[in-house]
Amino acid sequence: MPTYLAAIAESVGQLVRPVHVAVDAGNAVPGPYLVEVLEAIGARVEAVHCTWDASEPNHGADPTRPYNMTDLADLVAAHGCEFGLGSDGDGDRVGAVTETGAFVYPDRLVALLVGDVLADLNEEASANERTVIYDVKCSMNVESAILAAGGTPLMARTGHSFMKRALAERPGCRFAAEMSGHLFPADRGWYGFDCSLYNAARLVELWSRQAPDGPTFGEALDAVAPNLPTTGECKVPCEEDRKEAVVAGITSAFADLPHSTVDGVRVRFEDEDGNLQGWYLARRSNTEAVLVMRAEARTEQGLERIRAHIEERVADLIDVEGFLDAFA
Repeated sequence: MPTYLAAIAESVGQLVRPVHVAVDAGNAVPGPYLVEVLEAIGARVEAVHCTWDASEPNHGADPTRPYNMTDLADLVAAHGCEFGLGSDGDGDRVGAVTETGAFVYPDRLVALLVGDVLADLNEEASANERTVIYDVKCSMNVESAILAAGGTPLMARTGHSFMKRALAERPGCRFAAEMSGHLFPADRGWYGFDCSLYNAARLVELWSRQAPDGPTFGEALDAVAPNLPTTGECKVPCEEDRKEAVVAGITSAFADLPHSTVDGVRVRFEDEDGNLQGWYLARRSNTEAVLVMRAEARTEQGLERIRAHIEERVADLIDVEGFLDAFA
């Protein structure tokens, strides 16, 4: 393990300034190593639940669930940290809270990292070097951030095996990511796999280049990935033998609108100038008898319009009452 932690530190580099950060690993395996690697690159670390205890005495090790991040939020507040980072149980996902303890959905972190990963692009950069891969559940903030950084957005299937394959098929591609907190950086000599230790170090190093009297972590996130009106990720019960037909029916119901079928169907709602204003996703779960649905819009009114479309076009195909309630 010392060799691996040293490799992380070598790739990430020393911090420009000693960022004050809090961490919570839910008493899972990454805990002590998370503290060690961040201190090795020069961070001031406040830690909670970073000792090993397989009984999970405090909370589950899943930083994508807000209820697992409340102790971290309290630690940030108690010590005046700049932000907080959480790791999952097997060390391949990362999550965060802001300086106020506000929960951060991982796809907002993706939008923050994209600008850094693509910062040194030049006119001679290849198509693969410009490409950033993200899964179908990610916020449209991710697409916007990629375009703003001069990159090319590429949507891919959800599932870390699919993301790794998409990355491997594009030599030179620097970054792939999922809404679930799986981040796959392949720049700075790194290897394109999802490691919470490495990704935590990258986030802290990125932040060390921001002036301490400048925008806060939350303000920086809002600048590139504002909290947009959304349903969040919802699970709609659907029998296994009906999944394919229902998704096909939903795809047909939205055939008149721009959409992607890379993983289920993701419908784009655009204004008259072709600018993206919102989207709706329906895809088959790989592990449960459900369809995963999510919708997002730039405004509350836009989200309500998407709800009306779903009620009109999808309700006859599958019971979406629970999903429609998520629009409230």
